[in-house]
Amino acid sequence: MAILGYREIPLAKKKKNITIKQGLDGWVMTYGDMMSLLLTFFVLIVSFSTMQETKFEQAVNSLQEAFGVMTDAESVIEFDEPLIPNHDPTDEEAEVIYEVRNVEKFIMEQGLDDKVEVEMKDGKVLFRVDAPFMFETGRAKLKPVSLKVLDKMQGFFKKFPYEVRVEGHTDSLPINSNKFDSNWELSAGRAVSVARYFQGSGTPPDMIAATGFGEFRPIAGNKSVKGRQKNRRVEIFLQLEKKNLPKKDKLPLGNNPVENSPKKLMSTEPAAKKVPVVPIINPVTGRLGLPIGK
Repeated sequence: MAILGYREIPLAKKKKNITIKQGLDGWVMTYGDMMSLLLTFFVLIVSFSTMQETKFEQAVNSLQEAFGVMTDAESVIEFDEPLIPNHDPTDEEAEVIYEVRNVEKFIMEQGLDDKVEVEMKDGKVLFRVDAPFMFETGRAKLKPVSLKVLDKMQGFFKKFPYEVRVEGHTDSLPINSNKFDSNWELSAGRAVSVARYFQGSGTPPDMIAATGFGEFRPIAGNKSVKGRQKNRRVEIFLQLEKKNLPKKDKLPLGNNPVENSPKKLMSTEPAAKKVPVVPIINPVTGRLGLPIGK
């Protein structure tokens, strides 16, 4: 008797639709963006901290330089010889360098650094002013625009009992003037005008000297236009040798030497109360300069 075999027939399975997604899940993208932003944030923090440290070091170096701690000064003032020793400067020496920096700051604020130069050398403070900025061609009468610079210098001179010497210089071109016969007389007249203004503003007369050198002491060649422009100048020296202040006697140039000076052309309104100016040191350049936005 034969036994019939049988075979299991598998049931049909239901087919499933498989969906393959392209790209990443949304949360992965969000997570990656967040990590990128965090990385950028920390990189910026590190870079800012490094930059601030550099600026701080530059500001400290500038302060050290201003008080004579460093010999190499980054300033528009030329130092042929350090005015202040690098160790234990006296209060008066520190005050002199501070006031010179104050005048320098004023010159830069007024945009006159191409008209007025400041140097410190051989125990002197030198202010070199372009003659065309102070005088008309062939004339020795001060322009009103130059008075603000002279007033700033005068404020500096009043603080220290030092001798002030004014020197006038011209180029070598022949003069064409009915009042002055030569460049020598023109330069002397200009020097006297500046000295007279200082005297009328309060500088003791026996502390002022005025000299005219004409074209005989050039600082550049007279063959070029630029050279002649440099030679047309007025140099004002403050000799750093302390002397006793003189008694107030009658002024040799008259009781009111500035009565007919260009200062009368200025406003007669009462002057505003002067506020002490504190030099602003740019932490990036290490030099005195204007604050951002001024």
